[in-house]
Amino acid sequence: MTREQSKQFLTSLGIENVTEEMITNHLNQINSAIKSERDRADKFKLEADRVGELQKQLDEINSKGLSDVEKANKATEQANAKIAELERSLKKMQTQKELAELNIVGEEAESLFAEDGSLNFQTLGQILTNREKAAATAKEKELAGNAGNPGGQGGSTPPEKTDDVKFAEGYAKRMAESDKATSDALASYLK
Repeated sequence: MTREQSKQFLTSLGIENVTEEMITNHLNQINSAIKSERDRADKFKLEADRVGELQKQLDEINSKGLSDVEKANKATEQANAKIAELERSLKKMQTQKELAELNIVGEEAESLFAEDGSLNFQTLGQILTNREKAAATAKEKELAGNAGNPGGQGGSTPPEKTDDVKFAEGYAKRMAESDKATSDALASYLK
């Protein structure tokens, strides 16, 4: 993911004034999630290798009474089952990596997979719909914040002062001038 894509994503979430620090933090989180998924995939691979070794030992124990043809058939059947399992696991990991690049990670990403490892498109559609709604809401807020008030007044002009505020300001100004005049008169006598 590029810095520009990250900035667009953060903006679509409703974050205004996206800073370089926010973009860097976001990219670091994504890279961390991708690294975590890769580490997890490596762990599964090691476990799969270990399972293969244990299965081989079990097969040797079980095969002591089988004929060569039966042994070959059983080995082929087990190898095919293991290949299918590893292919499903690999496909799921590749899909998770692609989802991580689209900022769909963690529980959100896990919720997309069915029991058999296939992608649940209905859940994916819901996630995308929610993100589009969030982006639209953020854009509406941005546009509403920049728009003026109905009737032609701009949104950035201060409201007109009420009579009591005008009176208080005038009174404070007269008092300040009166104090200055008093100070000046007293200073002239003290010289």
